[in-house]
Amino acid sequence: MEMLLNRGRAEEKMRKYDLGALIASSPANVFYTSDLCPFGRCFALLPRDRNVKPALIVPISAPTPVVLMSPPWISEVRYYGEFYVMTRWAKEPLTDAERKLVRAQEAWEKTKQADPTLILIKLLKEKGITKGRIGVDESNLPPKSPLWKEIKTNLPSLEPVAAQQIFREIRMVKSAEEMERIQEALRITEKAWQTALEQTREGMTEKEFSDAYQHTIISEGGSIVSKMGMYGPPIGFGPRTAFPDIAFPSDYKLKKGDLIRLDGGCSYMGYPCDMGRSAVLGEPSEKLRKYYDALLAGEQLAIEMAKAGVKASDIFNAVASTVRKRGLEHYVRHHTGHGWGIEGYDPPLIGPRDDTALEEGMTFCFETPYYEVGWGGPMIEDVVVITKSEARFLTKFDRKLYVIGKWS
Repeated sequence: MEMLLNRGRAEEKMRKYDLGALIASSPANVFYTSDLCPFGRCFALLPRDRNVKPALIVPISAPTPVVLMSPPWISEVRYYGEFYVMTRWAKEPLTDAERKLVRAQEAWEKTKQADPTLILIKLLKEKGITKGRIGVDESNLPPKSPLWKEIKTNLPSLEPVAAQQIFREIRMVKSAEEMERIQEALRITEKAWQTALEQTREGMTEKEFSDAYQHTIISEGGSIVSKMGMYGPPIGFGPRTAFPDIAFPSDYKLKKGDLIRLDGGCSYMGYPCDMGRSAVLGEPSEKLRKYYDALLAGEQLAIEMAKAGVKASDIFNAVASTVRKRGLEHYVRHHTGHGWGIEGYDPPLIGPRDDTALEEGMTFCFETPYYEVGWGGPMIEDVVVITKSEARFLTKFDRKLYVIGKWS
């Protein structure tokens, strides 16, 4: 397994902003930087100089995740807090994980440090990062937190600067490992969607459909995640599809002519996916056909336009105009796509005020949803990666309006 971190890009941004190192503090940025699933308050220190080892600071109560999930390249781990695992009787033969657990406990017992801020200050001194500028991810370490004061007190020649947006800028272009995890999450989601559709019948409830969908995700090695922090699988039937995000599958029973909407997906090894598809039980109405064709035409144009150097706002304006011209005259949206990554939405946004130029290696969810209360919410959404000359599909499932059975 390769590291999640796009290390070359991180070093490029540190040079751009004249930073000697970056400190990750949010769960997403610690995970991205180190491949450690954070437990409690964790920090990751990433020096710009590759001759200086990166390091992790984690609570001693979480040695097992460190042992099992830290990649080999980030071998230096410091512990804080209070937790006890009996190691005095540990004798060989031990597994490698057991040896690391013993070393973790012994390392903590030598210091029994309770304050991760003081550990971080000590690390910076040890590694010679004492002058110039350092980027601090302020999402979990705001400027009024003790760390900023401790740096100024103990390292007066070192200037901490806010770096949350720098981390987001780094993460816009995906590493090979990130791409593999997103692709696998999509594969599992598409199989789950197909499996649930094959079981669909008149009278089926959203809960029953969602059960079939979730069962496949678990059996394929994925994890259930909800849309943008909501609670249920991203599935809706009939008029309920007009709700932008379906929070809970309900007892609503599927009827002939009802729309079925998927918007979201599963997670694989910490990486979620976000795709959208629409299906209908029986022959779709003329209105649904017309609207869906317009939405698909808009999304198709976005994918055709997407390549390195094209502005996000230019894509948005062309897509919205196309959907309106193709039959959905009153179509309005705040965006028609967004970057995708470890936290879901990554910059840039395919919106009217985002003039960011697309870069090779960015991953996007292009989408053209439409929500009409009392009727429904058809949508189409695909995940693509940007290359120099085109956008390459990561989603594979057919983009047509999926018709289940016929009118009896």
